[in-house]
Amino acid sequence: MAAPTKKKKKTARSKSALKRQRQIERRRARNLVWKAKLRQALRALRKETDPTKLPQLLRAAHSIIDRVARRNIIHRNKAARYKSRLAHWVAQRLANRSA
Repeated sequence: MAAPTKKKKKTARSKSALKRQRQIERRRARNLVWKAKLRQALRALRKETDPTKLPQLLRAAHSIIDRVARRNIIHRNKAARYKSRLAHWVAQRLANRSA
């Protein structure tokens, strides 16, 4: 028995649809770069073991989060949630260090 073949997506045919597709692909590539920067900043913050560097990394992460939200790559409420949770996380780490 033959394996089922995947149906091909219908590709755009009109000039405007082709242009729209090109725009979407460019935008997607740009958004992926910014999302990668965001993930990188969050990962760097979470991996840091030296508590003295945490506030500096938190500021850098907040900056990236704000830029990503400003570009509408993530929703502004999600950005606020990220910032709040990260600030809480850093505060806990700093409190544990001094305790």
